[in-house]
Parts: sequence; structure tokens; C-alpha cells
Amino acid sequence: MPPASSQEAGTATRKRKETSCTTQPAKRSRSQPTPCTAAKPALIAPHEAIIAQLRPKYNVLAASVISSTQIQKRVKQAISHLGTTSDLPNVVLLHARTAEVCKLITIVELCKRSLGEEGNTWFQYNELFELPEREKKDLVEETVLERKGGENDSGEDDDDDDDDDFEVMASRFERAVMPEPSKQVAMSMRVFLSMKEVEILKSRKGITVQSSPGA
Repeated sequence: MPPASSQEAGTATRKRKETSCTTQPAKRSRSQPTPCTAAKPALIAPHEAIIAQLRPKYNVLAASVISSTQIQKRVKQAISHLGTTSDLPNVVLLHARTAEVCKLITIVELCKRSLGEEGNTWFQYNELFELPEREKKDLVEETVLERKGGENDSGEDDDDDDDDDFEVMASRFERAVMPEPSKQVAMSMRVFLSMKEVEILKSRKGITVQSSPGA
């Protein structure tokens, strides 16, 4: 009888191990993060509206210019798109944050030089755009007030100091509940390049237009 009991115990142990092995993948699958397909890159967000407006009539390439962008690589990409055979006129949208605007302008100028050397006309449309607002930090107010002279010589509270503390507290309360004054909007620059006129951009308010000589 004892040997049989040992065999049954071994069988039960193996079953428990097999059961735990089969349940492990389910645990791992629950711990795996769910991919977020709805999230969109922050860089393209301010330009989605104008791109949607252009795309029914134009073949648009949107390219960002960031600190790690290689200038020559971006120039070749833009020139290649402008020279692509397409049923719709080709347009390149180059956009950058404020810190990279100088690099953006350099890329645009090199693109125009390359197009001119190949005998092509070019049209440049410059526009300022509003940068996405950064997440605001929670307003943190101090809760400990420094009292001026807390107690008088007799060891009793000073009524004047109590009034001062009340005024300070009221002022801080007003700052906490009242809306913050409007801050200056951060702007940056985007440039559209094309070898043909883009009427939608030409008639758009706030855009400045440049073109090659004789265009």
C-alpha cells in the first residue's frame, strides 16, 4: 500500500505542474501592454487640417525637421518627391519646431537651388503655425504660512498678525481658483514647396509667397 500511495502523490504533483505550465501563457498575455493604435505623432498634429485640405487635389509629402535630421537626406527626399510622376501636382510640406527653424530654412534654400540648377520653377509658401500646448503642471500652493511676530511679548496672539495671515490666505485662494492669465502663444514655421502654383495656399490668409525668377 505505501508504494501505491507514493505513486499517486507523484502523479498529483505532475498534474499540478502541468496545470501551472498551461496557465502561465494566459498570465503573460494579461501583463503584455496593449498597443495604442489611436495615438498620433505630436509633430504632425498641427498640420493634419491643411494636409487634409490639400490631398484631394495634390500629392502631399509631409516631412519634419528635428535636431537629428540630416540636411542632405531631407533635401534629396523633397527633390525626389517633387520630381515624381503623379496624376496630382506634387507638394512638399516641411515643418519644424522653433529651435529647428534655421535648419528648416537651410533645407528649403538647398531645395530651391537644386530645382533652379535643373531648370525647374519653384513656388514657396511660408506660414506660421501654433505649437501644441504643453501639459500644464498642477498648481501647487503652500499651506504653511510664515507668521510675522507670531506672539507678542505677553505671550498672547497679536490680532494684527491674524489679519495679515487672513489676507495672505485669501490672496492665495484667489490665485488658486481664478483662471490663469492668457499666455503668449508659441509659434513656429512651416514651408510648402511645389513646382506649380498651389491655389489653395496662395489664397490662404497669413501665407507669404515666393517663387523662382520668371515663374
